[in-house]
Amino acid sequence: MKFLPSLRLVSLLALLCVAPLCQADFETATKAANEGDFETAFAEFSRLAEAGDVRAQQALAWMYYDGQGRQRDYAKAAYWYRKAAEQGNVTAKINLAQMYAYGQGVTQDFAEAARWWRKLAEQGDARSQAALGGLYYLGQGVEKDYVEAARLWTAAAKQGHVDAQLNLGLMYGKGQGVAQDDIQAYAWLTAAARQGNEVADMSREYALTQLDEVGRSKAEALAKRYIEDYVMPFIKDTPSPHK
Repeated sequence: MKFLPSLRLVSLLALLCVAPLCQADFETATKAANEGDFETAFAEFSRLAEAGDVRAQQALAWMYYDGQGRQRDYAKAAYWYRKAAEQGNVTAKINLAQMYAYGQGVTQDFAEAARWWRKLAEQGDARSQAALGGLYYLGQGVEKDYVEAARLWTAAAKQGHVDAQLNLGLMYGKGQGVAQDDIQAYAWLTAAARQGNEVADMSREYALTQLDEVGRSKAEALAKRYIEDYVMPFIKDTPSPHK
């Protein structure tokens, strides 16, 4: 993050909104966006973003990313996500990392994506843990490491992340990064299936066929516990990218 020299302090303060006014303007912009008045929302978010409001910077990035009220512009979306990310906005960091991973508005750079996701993964953010786990699994931007992928996916899976639960279940089934274990495979795949993942639902049935009667009983019991511990407390709509 770049810091302005102290001599610029006065001019910087002059650009900042008075907090109550910023809040009112942000709420006005949000209301306009929710009502489909994207021109008003864009104008308000733009003004606030230029003044340094981190929420407006993220909102403006989303408008550019999704093409709300104007032509889609990934480069400008990445620019404003970076501005918000440098002020600590978690969602902006995640989305900026995703843009680096897919080469949207920036040159594709898996190492840079990993750098942003790692910061949040270390702080316990499940979305970042799941994404970073994928980079380690594929060896993109980092050295391929199934053990690290499994570790990250385990952390995310225990926070209810459905894709992490699916991937972890598949890794247990194949014995990648973890000891092969069809009981664990079935339990994690069942957790993901409980959240509506069809791949997990089909894969768990195969895992069950690999077990004897005692193993099946243990797998069902463990699956029930995983649903209670790692699904039910987290059931909610999965946040969409860039929101």
